[in-house]
Amino acid sequence: MTEEFISPLYDFVFAEIFGNQRNIDNTRAFLKTLLDIPEDDYARLTVENSILKRFFRQDKMGIVDLKLSTKSGSIIHIELQVEKKAHFKNRILYYVARLIGDQLKWGDNYGKLHQVISVVICDHVLLEDEPSYINQYELRNSANNSFTSMLKLVILELPKVPEQADSGVWPWLRFFTCKKKEEYEMLARRYPELEKPIFCVRKMSLIEQWREIRFHKNLWKEDERMGILQAQMDGHAEGRAEEKQEIALKMKNRGRPLAEIVEDTGLSAETIERL
Repeated sequence: MTEEFISPLYDFVFAEIFGNQRNIDNTRAFLKTLLDIPEDDYARLTVENSILKRFFRQDKMGIVDLKLSTKSGSIIHIELQVEKKAHFKNRILYYVARLIGDQLKWGDNYGKLHQVISVVICDHVLLEDEPSYINQYELRNSANNSFTSMLKLVILELPKVPEQADSGVWPWLRFFTCKKKEEYEMLARRYPELEKPIFCVRKMSLIEQWREIRFHKNLWKEDERMGILQAQMDGHAEGRAEEKQEIALKMKNRGRPLAEIVEDTGLSAETIERL
């Protein structure tokens, strides 16, 4: 089997690498290259329910890709967007607003609100007028004075990532854009913190190949059974052992278990073994 690596940009691969609590070391290492928050805040980095609450039945349902909480209660939201979508900026703002508003229950005072940090990874250009692949936004006035630190938005655009390393988060963004096994291996050699994420990608790739093989084997089985059924419907299979033997031989050559061939063709085990 030729070993091929699946892209970390697939949602189920991304979820396994960064959204699984047992792989939280990957998420922690990635965020440390990007966010300026207290080191102690990473001590209890927890994957939370990604479904945003609805207060009324008519409210819009919201599901974020990854929602985390830190030791101090801050919320970190990571969103992966591969395809360019209309009104995506508005969707980001909507998620941020919901993550802020969902923190309070009836009767809570506003002092209970915690910081929300949204990290958006785009596999397309979202900010046409910005040359940098890393752009951070906060609430500030025209004199660059901060209104509050409760909100931070970080946009990462993969198409703008340069060939050479120029920041701490660069290796992780190159990881997202790897296409070949050799590229993953090079990153793992140069950046040991990427060994575990790359191992996750390799494991997921092997699982997907196994699933694909099983899928095709199931198709073969279905084709064989349909062939037998069709022959029976046409009145050719019954009493014509040579046709059953031909089908049985094909099944045998494909490595099908003897018991399954007996069941599907109606031939005896002794007859099949002589083929």
